Amino acid sequence: MIDDILKSQNILLIIFSILKNLSSKNYLVGGCVRDFLIKKQPKDFDIVTDVDINTLEIHFRDAGFSVEGSGKEFFVLNIGKKGKNFEISNFRKDIDYIDGRRPQRVEKTDIYEDAKRRDFTINALYLDPFSLEVIDPNGLGLKDLEGRILRFIGNPRDRIKEDHLRIFRFYRFISKGFIPERRSLREVRKLFSTYYSDITPERVREEIEKMCLKG
Repeated sequence: MIDDILKSQNILLIIFSILKNLSSKNYLVGGCVRDFLIKKQPKDFDIVTDVDINTLEIHFRDAGFSVEGSGKEFFVLNIGKKGKNFEISNFRKDIDYIDGRRPQRVEKTDIYEDAKRRDFTINALYLDPFSLEVIDPNGLGLKDLEGRILRFIGNPRDRIKEDHLRIFRFYRFISKGFIPERRSLREVRKLFSTYYSDITPERVREEIEKMCLKG
């Protein structure tokens, strides 16, 4: 199924063909990989690579993509072509969260540090679209996905402090059939009353809609 879905994504394959000429370390990451592995059609495709962000901008502009570079200081580009949009980022480490939403700065790093900064083990899986190899840097993602276990990466308290919205995202995944890991659930319950009021209503609404709507 993964192969069939990728073949239907012509723009995505063009992107990875461009990246392959620049590096061998290019992957799909996050929710789209999770969805692939549970035989669900992904809605969005996030891409991670070690290619310098300025080099990426040059090559994709030359290839006729629109490029939005407002996130370059965080090593993120948004590119588009024929009405389809994709986010490409470098492997990165987030540093100095102070507002419960986003890091103050980031550093370029490797796939292992990149995986540590993500929310749940099931969302820290990396897929090479050509070889179809799946990389699980944290070592628990594939196992948890098979068992439908919802587990924060590392210390749950740290992951929640980094992004307070993760307390709502946690319950959204439970509503989709994932089983909460005990320690993760305990920390969400402890921190819910502390952090929920810090989250903007718009972000909460988006999570509730995702929780209630199919897909």
